[in-house]
Amino acid sequence: MAEERIESEGRFGSRRPRFEARAMETAYGGMVLERLARHTCRIAAVDWACLFVLDRVDPRSAIAAAGCGVDWDLIGTRVGVDEGVVGAVLASGEPALLHDHRRLIGLLAGDDDGRAGAALPIRIGSSVAGVLCAAVALGRDDFEPHDIELLAELADLAGAALDHGRQHLHYDGTVHAQVEALAAAMDMRDQRTARHSEDVVELARAVGELLALGPASLLELEFAARLHDVGKIQVPDAVLNKPGPLEPHENEVIRCHATWGSETLSRIPGLEAVATIVRFHHERWDGAGYPDGLIGARIPLGSRIISVCDAYGAMTCDRPYRNALDPGDALAEIRAGAGSQFDPAVVRALVAALGAAV
Repeated sequence: MAEERIESEGRFGSRRPRFEARAMETAYGGMVLERLARHTCRIAAVDWACLFVLDRVDPRSAIAAAGCGVDWDLIGTRVGVDEGVVGAVLASGEPALLHDHRRLIGLLAGDDDGRAGAALPIRIGSSVAGVLCAAVALGRDDFEPHDIELLAELADLAGAALDHGRQHLHYDGTVHAQVEALAAAMDMRDQRTARHSEDVVELARAVGELLALGPASLLELEFAARLHDVGKIQVPDAVLNKPGPLEPHENEVIRCHATWGSETLSRIPGLEAVATIVRFHHERWDGAGYPDGLIGARIPLGSRIISVCDAYGAMTCDRPYRNALDPGDALAEIRAGAGSQFDPAVVRALVAALGAAV
């Protein structure tokens, strides 16, 4: 199958894909808080614990983010900063010890067994970011001093987990900004390549979802699909926009774009995995691709996905030197390349994504 050189108008809409953070770090922080809630019940002599986290969008309230031994309905509920003991701890930063844990928040008023409760501030630096609540185990009268020390240490761990997640959210935002800056540079250099890349993003994401990629891998795939041709920024205009066949030395220049793009992305912290996907998106399943001649499953899955979606998107677009192929004809060529140019499993996923009959 002939390699396409100049990317053209998109067929899947001109909307710029939005690279929204999928809360990977938030999910990671949530898992840590859930684990801390379980640890609180196990090692601090309690059988009820709940962690409230200040809402960064609406700092007037806190959200029950994780719990152990609590009703499921409690998780996700909100408590105002001026509401009950939790609100008082949020406002003052001072711990609170109670004879009846039901006073912690009004949602617990229906509990039959009132027992000693504690609410300790969760801090990030000098700021209060949440509250760790706990009720002493049934059959015990009160907390021991050592129990309170353990709860305080667990509250500190919760603060560290939240801080870690927020640092990653900031870092993630920085990475998104870098991706958008590179995409904008592509747009200014070559509108056809940019629009084609947007089409590849939509197709690649649909294929990645069918292949059960996780959220982190899908995000990396989207970044790589958007920037898979970023190395063409370094290709001279006379070569990039040449309407006729390329000379051998010009074709060698074009083939460098995968390596150049990978080198550019590898210098951006957080895009190392994306750089790897971009480097190998012109490798072939049979080992006859470039730049390294990788074969089969040695090629990263993200690169295999982009290879198929890139080829389909390019064939179904008009070019200065030929008209677009009919989608059915293009898909027939993709199927013909399964097992040689393309990973057969990825081809099947593309067929499914396009809603075509296998």
